[in-house]
Amino acid sequence: MIERASPGVSCEDSAAPAPPDAAPQADAGSAALAPGDPLGDLNQAFLDAYAARREAVLATIEPIIAQIDDSLILRRGGQRFEGPARTRRYHELKAIAHVPVAVHALLSGWRGALDGSARRQTAELRQRIAAAAGDLDSRGFTPEQLARQRRLLGASVALLDEASATGGVAPEALTAFARAQTEDVLRNAEDAACDQIETMHATVEAWRRQMTPEERDGLRAVVAVSHMARPGNVAAQYFSVTLGETWQGRFDQEDLRPGKRVLTAEATFDEAQAFALLATHALDAGVATRFFDEEARLSRDILADAAERILAGMFHMEPEPPAQPVETQAPGDLSSSS
Repeated sequence: MIERASPGVSCEDSAAPAPPDAAPQADAGSAALAPGDPLGDLNQAFLDAYAARREAVLATIEPIIAQIDDSLILRRGGQRFEGPARTRRYHELKAIAHVPVAVHALLSGWRGALDGSARRQTAELRQRIAAAAGDLDSRGFTPEQLARQRRLLGASVALLDEASATGGVAPEALTAFARAQTEDVLRNAEDAACDQIETMHATVEAWRRQMTPEERDGLRAVVAVSHMARPGNVAAQYFSVTLGETWQGRFDQEDLRPGKRVLTAEATFDEAQAFALLATHALDAGVATRFFDEEARLSRDILADAAERILAGMFHMEPEPPAQPVETQAPGDLSSSS
């Protein structure tokens, strides 16, 4: 049940709004404070003070690790260390797993006969697949992996050849092709995940062996992720297990509890910004406790609670919180430090 806002908030008690006859008009930028406005200068003072304090907080929460693309970066004792998070094998496996998806994306976009543009794209993709196939033997795949890569590339070429010869591919044939590649695509994904986890573990454990028990207990991590790949991110799962955090397996994503030692930085692949996220969460926890007596309050939009109440009153609806995934118990032996 929603807690209703206090008297004086007029919009929350409105009836559901009628559709307007026309969209409101406004000059671009007219809502922003004008340059030189004393309130704008005052807000900038807040931003400057917050940034300065965040930098000071960052210096107090070492050691911290960031995983950004293929690298792990450790800040400890005022020093920066860098180690691998993945090997080239990770990228080789993913690149080949993407090929059937590329074929599907190309051919599913055409209804009826392929036109000249589609034929050119089909020929170009086939040429690139052939070049990759000719290079497979030199990459050091295991026999099972090598056979799998050949199947994936061979099936993709066969479908492209069929499309070129017949002028297109029927939807049911395209679906059959996709389903036939599923097992090999997922095996490549599993091998890529194994490469990243083993590589990260070797790097992290080498660093942890040099830390004091107090440093290991306080170690935090931030993982740079894209939006679509955020839930279940490999590095986020790895750090959740090794740092003793709640682990939800493939469902795991950033938890907004300030005490959490593993955070994800969505669409941020900059080292400074990734580390700043950890400092922001630590700083916001203290601010939220003092102002609102709720440590996690600044982990959501400061307008969020008011917006929920206002919308509930305006549209006579109640919010529907998402179902919580079932938590998976982390294996105890993996969370211990070595």
